[in-house]
Amino acid sequence: MNSERDVAKLFYTTGEACSLAGISAHTLRYWERKMKLSFLRSPKGKRMLRIGDIERLKKVASLLHEGYALKAVPTRIRESIQMDLPLRQGLGGHRRMLKRVRDRLEEMVSSGTGEGK
Repeated sequence: MNSERDVAKLFYTTGEACSLAGISAHTLRYWERKMKLSFLRSPKGKRMLRIGDIERLKKVASLLHEGYALKAVPTRIRESIQMDLPLRQGLGGHRRMLKRVRDRLEEMVSSGTGEGK
């Protein structure tokens, strides 16, 4: 696989996602049923997993490896998301600042006022 192409990929097949998460396809289907996981589906009904889905599968595998029961995993994942929430909210200000910088740079480029002109 070409690593540059993989980074830009938006959706992964079940096989690709399972390979990246280090699990088998039947494990994915089992977790999907037992933990009521849901994934995007193609018009033909095939799973289309995003990188966030793959990260979630890795987290599930890690928690199970640590000894958590399958029933406890969704609760533990929700708890870890809530713990990360203040950090994510703090990033909002940085995102707004970066958007303003990007917008200003785009204005400069489109008007031809950038340095070196």
